Amino acid sequence: MLSRRNFLVATGALAAGLPSLSVRPMGNYPIGVQLYTVREWMNQDPIGTLKQLASIGYTLLESYQGDKGIYFGLKPAEFTKIAHDLGMTLFASHFNLGKTAETSITEAAEVGVKYMIVPYNKLTDLETTKRAVDEYSRLGELCQKHGVQFGYHNHGYDFETFDGIVPYDLFLKQIDPKLMIMEMELYWFARMNVDPLTYIQKYPGRFPIWHVKDMDKQDRTANTEVGRGSINYKRLFEHAKQAGLQYSIVEQDGHFHPSVWPSLTTSFGAAKVLGQ
Repeated sequence: MLSRRNFLVATGALAAGLPSLSVRPMGNYPIGVQLYTVREWMNQDPIGTLKQLASIGYTLLESYQGDKGIYFGLKPAEFTKIAHDLGMTLFASHFNLGKTAETSITEAAEVGVKYMIVPYNKLTDLETTKRAVDEYSRLGELCQKHGVQFGYHNHGYDFETFDGIVPYDLFLKQIDPKLMIMEMELYWFARMNVDPLTYIQKYPGRFPIWHVKDMDKQDRTANTEVGRGSINYKRLFEHAKQAGLQYSIVEQDGHFHPSVWPSLTTSFGAAKVLGQ
């Protein structure tokens, strides 16, 4: 694991900023948005919020399983039709582990969701990590039976070391790549001083979805709009094909500048340049 200083040097973090996003064409990566970013608005007015996202230019939606469920109180078919009529596709969703998992996968398959992704599973030691390997393999097989691809979204704890083992490494080594893809949450790589290229080069083709949100230059515990922080996305996107990238998903946990819709517009524009 790199030191913070070495990570910043390796990623060219200090060179980040909107002007640095000018890159050579490397492929067209559709831009989506994780609806957790606009959870407050989705819970209050899902249809109006989807219209706002469509007006910015987002064509892909990734949902999550909150208090109102993956479809925000609407029927799965109703939600996906509303999105379709607005020119958007619900292509993926985060879902919760536990007794509702199978229902979530079944419903997703019925409405054509392509990816079902576990976003959170607090790992505290090697034993919980080994149990996670078994559970993710099981869920991968279950998803496969329904024609859905299972995936995993990392957080910082995936790069902790338990008895000499890094969970993220164990997942990549022990879980069949056909059963589980990796949704690379690039902010948490930076937050933990881990260079994503280390994994991309070692496990090419296994990272088809990237969460792109930037790290605030003054407060590394906060995130910001793509291109306005300290992550050198230009460098990372130069290795997008090696990673197997197919989708760039904008996500932001608040900290909108100056407010939510201009913020999402800024990130959309930056991600569009990167994905050309």
